[in-house]
Amino acid sequence: MSFDEVRLPTKIEFGARGGPRFRTEEVVLGSGHEQRNAEWSAARGRWDIAPGIHSAADLEAVIAFRYARKGRLRGFRFKDHTDFRATGQVLIAEVAGGETSAQLVRTYTSGPANHARSITKPVAGSVQLYLDGAPIAASIDTATGIASFSALPATSPQVALTADFEFDVPVRFDADTLEIRQVTHARDAIEALPIVEIRDIV
Repeated sequence: MSFDEVRLPTKIEFGARGGPRFRTEEVVLGSGHEQRNAEWSAARGRWDIAPGIHSAADLEAVIAFRYARKGRLRGFRFKDHTDFRATGQVLIAEVAGGETSAQLVRTYTSGPANHARSITKPVAGSVQLYLDGAPIAASIDTATGIASFSALPATSPQVALTADFEFDVPVRFDADTLEIRQVTHARDAIEALPIVEIRDIV
């Protein structure tokens, strides 16, 4: 898929409204009881960036950005200012020795439940890996979220490979058409401008 490693202007991102969404199928039985089934294995974020447009300069920047992305065609980075930093994330729970790469993962925990989210767009210069709490050197592919490093030694007792990092979300515009009203104030020119998270095909 076509993807540009660029971000919207920060102040436009900061005004965005939205967040992660799940898709659940609900079946209500004749007895009134219900059954629920998760149609998606992971959440998919969706935001409206129109609230972040406050000036004529903002509007011009968004129009130019959309032209460059060709509507829905080309993906880009988006910083979700409510969720962009992760610390102490376990990449390999028990190092067996010999591993040379790992996918960055953000894990959300509440009570006994965990949700692991693969991070494919880490921020350059923000990633630090640790082996049993000690920093190790790694090469980070900021386009895929793969961390590469020297072969890890076998350890006893077992230790974990963890990471601290910041990350963006891969997104695209969710409409090819942009409705712009001719009004006095730029903040009123665009009623809605949705973007949606890109889920990689694996």
